[in-house]
Amino acid sequence: MAVAGLAAGSAPAQNDEAAKANALYSTGKRVDALPLYDDLAKAHPNEWMYLERLADCLGAKATQLSDPAEVKALRTRERETAKHAVELGDPNYFAQLMAKTDPDAPLQIAPASPGGALLQEGEKAFTAGDYSTALAKYTAAAEADPQLYVAPLFAGDTAYEQKDLKTAAKWFARAIEVNPNRETAYRYWGDALLRIGNDPAAAKPKFLDAIVAEPYNKLAWQGLQQWAQREQAVLLAPKIERPAAPVVDPKKPNNVTINIDSGKTDDKQHPGASAWLGYSLVRAGYRGDRFKKEFPAENVYRHSLQEEDAALTLVVTMLNEKKEAPEKLDESLRNLVALSDAGMLDCWILISGADQGIVQDYDTYRKDHRQLLHDYLARFVVHGGAN
Repeated sequence: MAVAGLAAGSAPAQNDEAAKANALYSTGKRVDALPLYDDLAKAHPNEWMYLERLADCLGAKATQLSDPAEVKALRTRERETAKHAVELGDPNYFAQLMAKTDPDAPLQIAPASPGGALLQEGEKAFTAGDYSTALAKYTAAAEADPQLYVAPLFAGDTAYEQKDLKTAAKWFARAIEVNPNRETAYRYWGDALLRIGNDPAAAKPKFLDAIVAEPYNKLAWQGLQQWAQREQAVLLAPKIERPAAPVVDPKKPNNVTINIDSGKTDDKQHPGASAWLGYSLVRAGYRGDRFKKEFPAENVYRHSLQEEDAALTLVVTMLNEKKEAPEKLDESLRNLVALSDAGMLDCWILISGADQGIVQDYDTYRKDHRQLLHDYLARFVVHGGAN
């Protein structure tokens, strides 16, 4: 399946063979373009665009075959060709995705699935450039199996290839209804709005929603990053430098040590800095017995959203008691206060300040705070660009 939003990049100089290959590729006839890009990649081994398109054509060819050994060989070559393109500087996330291809993974959904056979037929039509047939098959697959996320996703992607924004949007919305916690349909929809509709203001919230769906998936950020590059916007989360975590003696689990840099908590040198002592004390408490009391169902300690919120909230409380003028605070403390005042401190913790323990709390938080997470990104992470 093609990935919506494949950027053209800096095209190498064209000759007759390149022009013919590009014409076939642009109309979706990737299998027909394969031998041409194979020749071009050999003739121009340092042109990442030819390698990227060769990899894509190899993947398309694989969907047309039934012999497992031949499919694996093509997909292995697809992966290695894409890796070479990335090594040469290919910036497109599509190439990065192909470079991670698993040749042993199932290429398609099993026909035993209610919409599986129709989906496979749609894939074959799509890779052959027959978008009308592909869309009909994906539509039928979506009707046959309403919970099959990729059916409406692929239908939307096919409409994207046909430059039919209205139809693409309808199917991307359908995919989101099936699973609002997968990033792909949001990102594809944003890409369609950006590239077909030329509407960066409408595309932006879709890219933000992709991140809200899967903030720890690098692909979820790719759409917003490309949008920001086009809009000359800056993506930068608020900086908050926190004290080091308490250290537990492995031989004596009840011994918790707080590492405090006295120079960084001196209010005379750094106004309000002593409030960070509250952060360390709360975290030390969780490393003691507080975690077991708060999370009786969990047998092993982990750093949690609840712990981090309690620690940072105490810092804000202590700052408020000190009544320091905001302009005297350093960047970290100013950002912390601003996030707390906005009611978005947990959003920062989960999206911009998470570790392996905290990420486990994300799904639960997102259930009731999806819009707040979206607004956090729009207000505190994206700077500039279309509104």
